Amino acid sequence: MLDILFGILLIIHGLIFIMFLVYVKLPEGEGYFGWSRKSWVLEKFLGEKIVKIIGFVLWVLVLTGFCVSGILILFNHASWRIIDIIVSFVSLFAFVFFWKDLNPKPKNFFLGPIIAIVNIIALLIVRWPTDTIIFG
Repeated sequence: MLDILFGILLIIHGLIFIMFLVYVKLPEGEGYFGWSRKSWVLEKFLGEKIVKIIGFVLWVLVLTGFCVSGILILFNHASWRIIDIIVSFVSLFAFVFFWKDLNPKPKNFFLGPIIAIVNIIALLIVRWPTDTIIFG
């Protein structure tokens, strides 16, 4: 039962990152929502097109990685853990690179980096949950 719960939660967590692939105008002049296709760090060194490509690739990797990790749990495959750890690091890098360029306000997305850090600590340092807990 826990395998289904963890798997579905990881898939949902991955799908949430779709919001960084879109940049939509909010109704009634309230601004935009999503990633503005800019980077406060990368634009100092790279061109606008390269920044967009890097951002798109990072957000797609995070979205896909968490979904794949959740699917692997549903199929009782132990490699979910390493994928989850790698994707959590990629997620943190993406948040660092694009934090100031998330709309409406970056503080609205504070939960993303927190979840990534908790994931890394739990899976890499504490080594919880174990496969025995998840898969029974």
